[in-house]
Amino acid sequence: MSLIAAFCPLILGRAEDIHATLERAEELAKGRKGEESTRLYRQVLRSDPQCWQAYVGIGRNHFAAGEYADAAAAFQKALEFQPSDPKLLNWLGRSYLQQHHPEKISELLSRANSTITNSALAHLLLARAYDAQDKVDEAKQEIDRALTIDPRCHGAHFAHGFIDWSTGELLNAERELRQELSLDPHESLAAYYLAEVLEKQGKLTEAEGVLKEIGQEVPNTYLYELGLGKLHERKKNNPLAAEHYREAIRLDEKQPEAHYRLGVILRAQGETAEAKEEFQAFSQLAAQTTSGMGRGMGRMRPRLPDFD
Repeated sequence: MSLIAAFCPLILGRAEDIHATLERAEELAKGRKGEESTRLYRQVLRSDPQCWQAYVGIGRNHFAAGEYADAAAAFQKALEFQPSDPKLLNWLGRSYLQQHHPEKISELLSRANSTITNSALAHLLLARAYDAQDKVDEAKQEIDRALTIDPRCHGAHFAHGFIDWSTGELLNAERELRQELSLDPHESLAAYYLAEVLEKQGKLTEAEGVLKEIGQEVPNTYLYELGLGKLHERKKNNPLAAEHYREAIRLDEKQPEAHYRLGVILRAQGETAEAKEEFQAFSQLAAQTTSGMGRGMGRMRPRLPDFD
């Protein structure tokens, strides 16, 4: 109760109701009922306009819905009441990145207090801003600063490994991605890119082992099927590769790479009409997708995906 009173300064008679409403709103958000959750958070704010937790909840709901400008506005409001919270700063920065405004992150950090700017999260956030502007060396320096502050900083080794993968430094990428997985073996995105790096180095048995672990953790996902497709394509088992690419498309038809790779296989097999359809799907989706999606297949170096 004392914590709640500190977070949302209410009279004691309403504190329990507010606490219950915040918990219910969070449960709805976890159940992907963002609109209902936001309504409850706004109900809290009518009772206490300074309850920063409610603004955070609203921001996260907007972020999950892809409404990044609205998310940023909510996180900015929360920061007014909780200016020393690096996690809040990270949420706001991620919202700027999704809006393709990495330059706003430098402005944000320049205004932040030293408690925030000296946090590992702040350096990792700045690294992502540099990465989005293709300032690779600066991005790596910020990642190293983050790891100096917190050697277990969530996502830092992944960020380093992803940038190394995107620039072709495969041995470095393998080392960093393995380090990320040693800190958290359940990070499926890090595991997917490790399998990709191993496959590109011709370490097919190791890549297959990593993919099997992904299958145990998160089966029936786009990246898992895409990874298996690439592995079997590398083994020149095109029919099986095509099967996995089709399954990847079924799971997420809006991702371009599986369409492209399936088109390549179909064209090699003489199925030109079907291949043309896949290439058309790829072209349409690629035109809508920024290179920051981390899926490859773009002319520009893929940018860091949102690891969180």
